[in-house]
Amino acid sequence: MIGFMRGFYSISEWVLRFAYVNVLWISFTLLGFGVFGFFPATLAMFTVVRKWVLKQTDIPVFKSFWFTYKKEFVKGNLLGLIIGLSCFFMYSNIRIVEATTVPTFKLLYVPNVIVIILFILTLLYIFPVLVHFDVNLKEAIKNSFILMTINPIATFCMATLTGFLCFIFIKIPGVIPFFSGSLIAFLLMWLSNYVFVKMNKVADFSVKRTGTEAH
Repeated sequence: MIGFMRGFYSISEWVLRFAYVNVLWISFTLLGFGVFGFFPATLAMFTVVRKWVLKQTDIPVFKSFWFTYKKEFVKGNLLGLIIGLSCFFMYSNIRIVEATTVPTFKLLYVPNVIVIILFILTLLYIFPVLVHFDVNLKEAIKNSFILMTINPIATFCMATLTGFLCFIFIKIPGVIPFFSGSLIAFLLMWLSNYVFVKMNKVADFSVKRTGTEAH
């Protein structure tokens, strides 16, 4: 009975942690008027869940979240700008290829789709890399692409499990305000950390650890 109560308490504690961080993520996104708050808030959320993945569960969550949100506000929005422009460019290319009547241009459809898939898969690593390593945006994007290509199994697991969670959230929209971002962030951070550890063992993939979190 005591073991059951301990297990129940542990599960309840983790549920509350995920819900709390998710509410912070949504709140700070809204604080930045949505567009300007989403990426800094997402970086802050990944910073917190990274600590959890590293078994540092006693951190001051709000302090760490707010510290990272302020510190990475500009970098987060620069990342958002890069992603937004990339999405616009790829969407425009697809629409042009679909609208053209030139058979040769139609052949560009498949390469464009491949680029879009690679882009989406690279995004799965971008936030974990940014909060785990002390790198600029250019290096983060490059390293995310490299990690995505040389770790196909981990990348497949990331994409599949993220898709599964999104399916669950669509089917049960009531949990979106409490778990949509935090669960996905924890999943991606946990799998990314597995990749980071693996890469450090098999190759010299070491760079400075990030110093964005509050102490």
